Amino acid sequence: MAYEFKFPDVGEGLTEGEIVQWKVKVGDLVASHQVILEVETDKAVVEIPAPEAGFILSLKGGPGDIIKVGEVIAVIGTEAELKAVQAKAPAPAPKPAPAPPPAPQPVAPPPEPYTVQGPSVGVVGSLEEAPEDAPPAPEPKAPPPVIRPRVEALPKDRDLAKRLGVDIEQIHGTGPKGRVSEEDIRKAAELGTPEKGAHVSEGVKAADGYGPVERVPLRGLRRRISQAMTESLAKTAQVTTMDEADVDELWRIREKMKAEAQSQGVHLTLLPFLVKAVVGALKRVPEMNTTLDEVKGEIVFKAYYHIGVAVDTQDGLIVPNVKDADKKTILQIARELEELAQKARRRILDVRDLKGGSFTITNYGSIGGLFGTPIINYPEAGILGVGRMVEKPAAEQGAIRIKKILPLSLTFDHRLVDGGHAQHFLNDVLRHLSDPDLILVGI
Repeated sequence: MAYEFKFPDVGEGLTEGEIVQWKVKVGDLVASHQVILEVETDKAVVEIPAPEAGFILSLKGGPGDIIKVGEVIAVIGTEAELKAVQAKAPAPAPKPAPAPPPAPQPVAPPPEPYTVQGPSVGVVGSLEEAPEDAPPAPEPKAPPPVIRPRVEALPKDRDLAKRLGVDIEQIHGTGPKGRVSEEDIRKAAELGTPEKGAHVSEGVKAADGYGPVERVPLRGLRRRISQAMTESLAKTAQVTTMDEADVDELWRIREKMKAEAQSQGVHLTLLPFLVKAVVGALKRVPEMNTTLDEVKGEIVFKAYYHIGVAVDTQDGLIVPNVKDADKKTILQIARELEELAQKARRRILDVRDLKGGSFTITNYGSIGGLFGTPIINYPEAGILGVGRMVEKPAAEQGAIRIKKILPLSLTFDHRLVDGGHAQHFLNDVLRHLSDPDLILVGI
């Protein structure tokens, strides 16, 4: 009996996914656990394996389509069942007989003043006149289709090719058994190998009454970001407060530790210190580490500290989180942040990396900007925006000094957090950053 394969829940709380591409087609024989589908869920691309071996009898949906958890997406059966399905398929309609060519119509000669002697000249170029007695030229035959085997490449490399605008099917792989590697794709991108149908099949040229436009489907990560931001603003009461942190001493410690961290293969930035400062503030102001259970009408106070950090990728922002940041050292957090950022940019994050966050940090200062109004990563209670560090004069003990200043913007959900609690939280973050000994000793 044919097996109906339902879209599984590949992550905690997953309800739907978006088809990236099918790896098989109807009629293919698949092995158990063979990858048959790529689905994008919660900002991660997940490979879906076949639960059992057999022939593909039917598939549901195509790239860009949304599928729900528990929905039948494929039917797998025996060879006999495949033949039965094929036998029931309607036969293609016969092609109509070609219409007889129209009888030639006499063409009146042009008026005398406009008679052309010699070859005709067209708008684009010249067209040689055929001799009057020459037989009609035979219609050109279409060349036979060139069938190329699908190139071998890892899913992450196919995704890289798509992002770089490279047609991976046109690349000669240098890896094992001719597999196309990441290096092959990047070289092709440098040489300008075009993506197959780049923007032609995705975009639609049109006009909006004011001038030419191009319409591109809202899909993939951009669609999910759009949905998440809309949901966050619709369901919460967001307010932003701003302040500046004196990070002179923190910068000195970071510079001192940088060489030691580098010797351990870790690139040390201010971000892991920020993570620890946020953890300390969350412990003192637990209202910032909450979510609202709207079904039960309860505020949920979290006893864990999973700090999300927004990563800017070519496809958009992705927010993996550092689990149990309160139990990790500065170097451990720095190493984990680097690993998560690399996985996010390669789109190989595990769904668990994206779930369970309690608070988020977004560092837009790495590309510029001082203050902002970041949108909460719903259903969390707050998000801390970090601006570009600047040097500016500041008064200290009656003297003017040039100090390193870090702009901070805290957005909080006013349903869960009062303004006083939010300011106490931000003050505590400022205190940890200006006196990093508090971070190092875990106070």
